[in-house]
Amino acid sequence: MSSIRTKAIYPLLLLILFSHYSWAEEATQYTCPMHPHYIATDMGSCPICGMDLVALETAGSMPSAETEAGERAVVTIAPETIQNMGVRYGRAEMTAFGSRVRAYGVVAESERLRSEVSSRVAGWLERLSVTAVGDPIKKGDLLYQLFSPDLVAAQRDYVSALQGGNQQRIRSAAVRLEALGVSKGFIKSLRKQGKVVDRVPFYAVTDGTLSELRVREGAYVRPGETLAVIQDYRTVWINAAVAEKDLSEVSMETPVQVILPNLPGQVIESQIDYIHPTVDPDSRTGRVRLALSNQAGRLRPGAYADVLFEIDLARRLAVEESALLIGETGPYLVVALGDGRFQPRSVRTGRSSGGFTEILEGVDSEDLIVVSGQFLIDSESALRESFQKLQRIKLGLDQLPLSQQQLAMLDHMIDAALYIHEALVDGYDISPDQLQPAREIRDLLWPGFGATRLGPIMQGAAEAIELAQQARTESALQQALHQLVSELQPWVLNGRRDHYQQQGVRLYQDQQAQQLWLQLAGEPVNPYGAADGELVE
Repeated sequence: MSSIRTKAIYPLLLLILFSHYSWAEEATQYTCPMHPHYIATDMGSCPICGMDLVALETAGSMPSAETEAGERAVVTIAPETIQNMGVRYGRAEMTAFGSRVRAYGVVAESERLRSEVSSRVAGWLERLSVTAVGDPIKKGDLLYQLFSPDLVAAQRDYVSALQGGNQQRIRSAAVRLEALGVSKGFIKSLRKQGKVVDRVPFYAVTDGTLSELRVREGAYVRPGETLAVIQDYRTVWINAAVAEKDLSEVSMETPVQVILPNLPGQVIESQIDYIHPTVDPDSRTGRVRLALSNQAGRLRPGAYADVLFEIDLARRLAVEESALLIGETGPYLVVALGDGRFQPRSVRTGRSSGGFTEILEGVDSEDLIVVSGQFLIDSESALRESFQKLQRIKLGLDQLPLSQQQLAMLDHMIDAALYIHEALVDGYDISPDQLQPAREIRDLLWPGFGATRLGPIMQGAAEAIELAQQARTESALQQALHQLVSELQPWVLNGRRDHYQQQGVRLYQDQQAQQLWLQLAGEPVNPYGAADGELVE
């Protein structure tokens, strides 16, 4: 274009003035509650089931564009119907929960409660008091009797020291017996009786259950040989395999819940006992150890356990997970407004855990929420909205219920066409930024009018304005103007004809190229060339 100068947008103060309109009321239509696809213009009975028809909401009672932009339409339901639906209410409440990390775990014996029974001298087992794995053992119970020449010799040395009365020798002989594993009680008895015993008794030093028995009565044992293992099961471990990516979220203070298949319906609270510092290179998991009380003996080593780590625990505004519905536009809740009125409302959600979902936006603690029966209410609301959308599609452009503000917003698109016309006529470059508000009108009005006959007009106009913003030559801008006015023509002539006539907006056409433009009333000025302009009415 010849000129580099940029002007302010063409003044259209008249387009900002608001006017009121009235549209003829459409005839009431009727539908069948059981067969909503049947619609009639007269009250009567359904030809399918014979039920009485009910009045159908028309476009005149449609929700405003502002309502549809973020919320669904309000639906009113009779009290008896609500009762039959089994509707249950609740509220969003501050609830303590976080995210859950799930891990596989296995119950294991506590190594801290494992006791090995071994011999410190060589000898023969003359008597074995515990004979099978699983035998219960109490501290002080007799385990076995051992015949050992070394023990006999040590006893004789101790008895001899007692007879000699040398205290130092007595202490040394007693220490030798203790070093060979002889109990203090046996040494005390030996001191009292002064008689050597061939078969020396050995006793349990802890409570538990015999978990391993490696010898039999009459066997020869050697020093250091393990004879049996006693395991205390009153406390057990659970070794949980946590995924490598979740390990950083788990700490010693992390709350833990354990669920075992052999204890259905029970959730055991636990604490972390140890976090292993390494990761298994094959499974890419880290091992986390839990310690659980097992006084009743129901936690059996080797059993599977489902372990849940509660991370990032905090109080959050949340609702029951069952109250949340998922639609095409995302999650939403059904809010009870009172007097049988309900409204599906879009929400923004956060974490979900333990049957609760965090609500970041959409409802607050004062809103009454439907937590049971919401599916039926939502279906009723969606059905009525479908009827409303059907009515909106049928509406002519001159019947659309626009508010003064919405009409003024659409006037920005007319304003854009006048601005481009002036730029072409006066020979200056347009400013793409000044066209941007007109281009954004489509997005602002689309939720309320995208499904009407106005939707394609707004879509085409927005695309033409975008072409104008991108135009680098006069011919490209002329093409964008013609496309823009062609899209707006039905709205100017059939949508709000009287409105634009009063504002002095006129539609012209190049008599040769048949290209369209808009300008204010007056002598037509052709932005495409020297041909005469013809008024289009």
